[in-house]
Amino acid sequence: MLTVADCLQMDIFSNARVVAGSAGLFRRVAWVHVAGVPDAPEWLNGGELVLTTPFNLPKTTKDEVAYIEAMAQKGVAALAVAVGRYSKQTSEEMRSTAETHKFPLIEIPFTTRFVDVAHAVNDQITQANISLSQRALDINRKLTQLVLDNGDLQDLAGTMAGLIGQSISIENERFEILASHNVADVDEARRYTLSEGRTNPKLVAALEERGTLEGIRTTMRPVHLPQIPEVGLEMERILAPIVVHGEIYGYMWIIADDRPLEDLDHMAIESGATIAALMLLYQEAAQNAEASLKGGLISQLVDR
Repeated sequence: MLTVADCLQMDIFSNARVVAGSAGLFRRVAWVHVAGVPDAPEWLNGGELVLTTPFNLPKTTKDEVAYIEAMAQKGVAALAVAVGRYSKQTSEEMRSTAETHKFPLIEIPFTTRFVDVAHAVNDQITQANISLSQRALDINRKLTQLVLDNGDLQDLAGTMAGLIGQSISIENERFEILASHNVADVDEARRYTLSEGRTNPKLVAALEERGTLEGIRTTMRPVHLPQIPEVGLEMERILAPIVVHGEIYGYMWIIADDRPLEDLDHMAIESGATIAALMLLYQEAAQNAEASLKGGLISQLVDR
């Protein structure tokens, strides 16, 4: 994942200045886009590092404010304005609005060639994506090896925690804990789980009320959970279903400890939930085989 802060470390941005919204420098940059019209936000999807000039900005203060607000609401990564020719700097209103929305507003020299910026940033994005894919494949390989080595759910929790540096919890369909591994501090919700052996029913109820669990049951896909302090969820999480035979047999949690959740965490939990499903499926098959064997022995004894 490439952030605005990462981009600013590049040589092409050596003379750039963050004039507002520095609290949003963690925003992810998906690609570079050059904006040549004053209604640019209407044509954006989010994630863009937008390059423009004062000449292409709205002409009134009111429209400048709306321009920044729209970009922030769209989830644009940042706006870089080339100053020095048409205008010496961005307006105070733009800077104030950007600061309010924690939206990075950057000034770059007008001599900066946009094509060079796009080339440098897009190259870094490509390299980051390649690295991410390689790390995800490595995680999948190591987790798969656990199955081949007859590892159990506790092995899975510990291995995942070590690979991604986040705490892991594996629970059954009733949110009763099956395995876990902590790597850092825990929040109130996590402490309840560890002390009571299950997720707090109040948290489960909150997820039901918000439609989160219904969404998981419908899509069978992981979801990102923001902080919900009122039910003890003080750290963000990813919650993924463990699906066997098309049914949810349990859940896997990744708990953000001392860093925000990243793309790698989302990819890792996909692999982790699949491996957990294989382990539960094997466990179920072994229990069925044992029950069948016992049943056969009892039948033989009765026949005698």
